[in-house]
Amino acid sequence: MRNLRLVGALVGMLALAAAGCGGGDDGGSGGGSAAATTAAASATTATSGGGAGEEIKLTAKGIKWDTTTLDLKSGTSYIVEVTNGDSVEHNFTFQQAGANQDIEGGEDAKVTFTAPAAGSYEFHCKYHPSAMKGTVTVT
Repeated sequence: MRNLRLVGALVGMLALAAAGCGGGDDGGSGGGSAAATTAAASATTATSGGGAGEEIKLTAKGIKWDTTTLDLKSGTSYIVEVTNGDSVEHNFTFQQAGANQDIEGGEDAKVTFTAPAAGSYEFHCKYHPSAMKGTVTVT
């Protein structure tokens, strides 16, 4: 009789645990960081009036960018796909466009923004600002 109660209690706990795990998947798997990235990208895209945008690829490798110049058109929506080829975390910041995205070591991330008014600006990695910076020329 005692074993039967123990088995019943274990089955009940397993059922509760399974129900608890199943509920978490409906909230969006992948954690809050993916949700925050999606929300930030959506907010930036909404500001620019939507649309797919021009795509730019940028790679961080050896604590430096593969290019240090970006040529953009004012008012145009851009999607920068940043590939982090290093094992350390990097970041893409283009302050005047409201772009600020962390990229974990060995991962990729997309940053969406609209180019600001014509001028010369800087983009950088907030973790390695002296080694990883470049110029954005907006026409």
